[in-house]
Amino acid sequence: MKPLIEVINLKKNYKSNNVFQDINFNIKKGEIKCIIGSSGSGKTTLLRCLSLLESFDDGKILYYGNSEITSMSQEKEKNEVRKKIGIVFQDFNLWPHKSVLENIVEPLMIVNKLEKNEAIKKALKMLKKVDLENKKDSFPDFLSGGQKQRVAIARTLAMDPEIILFDEITSALDPELVDGILKLLRRLAFEGQTMIIVTHHLEFASEIADEILFMSDGLIIEEGTPEKIFCNPKDSRTKRFLKTLKKHFQEINVYEGIENFRAFNIGFMRKIKSGGEYYVLGAAKEDWWKSMGEAQHEWHKIRESKKIKLKMIIYELVKSEKEILYKMPELTEYRLISKDTEVPSNVNIYDDTILLLIFDNERPTVIEIRNKDLVKGYLNYFHILWEQGRQVVL
Repeated sequence: MKPLIEVINLKKNYKSNNVFQDINFNIKKGEIKCIIGSSGSGKTTLLRCLSLLESFDDGKILYYGNSEITSMSQEKEKNEVRKKIGIVFQDFNLWPHKSVLENIVEPLMIVNKLEKNEAIKKALKMLKKVDLENKKDSFPDFLSGGQKQRVAIARTLAMDPEIILFDEITSALDPELVDGILKLLRRLAFEGQTMIIVTHHLEFASEIADEILFMSDGLIIEEGTPEKIFCNPKDSRTKRFLKTLKKHFQEINVYEGIENFRAFNIGFMRKIKSGGEYYVLGAAKEDWWKSMGEAQHEWHKIRESKKIKLKMIIYELVKSEKEILYKMPELTEYRLISKDTEVPSNVNIYDDTILLLIFDNERPTVIEIRNKDLVKGYLNYFHILWEQGRQVVL
């Protein structure tokens, strides 16, 4: 598969200073790359050059395997490429004198040449996707920062870009608004949207990215899977950067609804280290399978490819669990315990994270708690019950 974008020896100067130099990477359809690094490392300028909003001085960018753009390329060629690339900025860039709906409709009519009725229909569909259909007649000044950012994302999605670039889109938001935006990006990831995301949220990046690029002083210092970058960085500059951003407090996140539930579970499985073990205390019978729908196939595909072992303590073996045991016997182990044993149902344990799963018809919920002491306590209890349980052998 040819990359959607291939960057070759890209260089950008500002006056006598190098903004970045010798940048090389590519991204294929459906991939997600996160760019991390301190302020001034060239991340934002790189995105602006990729979207052709800013010129570069040397090197070239290949788009879709056939469009080659250099610093000398004609504006007409660049405009054709720009139509396929979406970019979302940290400062929203909405027209204050136009309503939410108009902010999305106008570009569809001007750039994509859609008729007004067709543009309105598409805009409303995108507003529904970001849960802002009820704000279509509001003006930006009457929206929260998180709502403005969701409008900006809806406007970009409406243009049907092949790839979307996100530039620190949570940095201008209050902390309580950040989670909603990150949940939306998780949903886009689950839907297969190709994305390059500049972010300082390392936990989010480790969960969502196929590859991490660490930039410092205008160079890509290190690149690789989240596991490689966050668990085994090679360069001393990467190690110093990660050390400054480590968190030591408890973090609690809540993900509600079918799409968020599925996107989180897929993302969390991507985040687990290859060869790791994932523990489940009190299975959900068929509820988890129903809530995941077709997404369960992707979940199991990731688990199988990364050889993640699942250890589960259950009261009874249901059909779906039996099928997985047949399919991946070397990676799946169940222990049956008495129904008289009181178990905190649907507790998932991995590394420093506890996941509590709640199933409520069409609105399943994941409560993510990152607390090493809590994990230690639950894991000790898990091992006690594990020793008491009876191994399931088919």
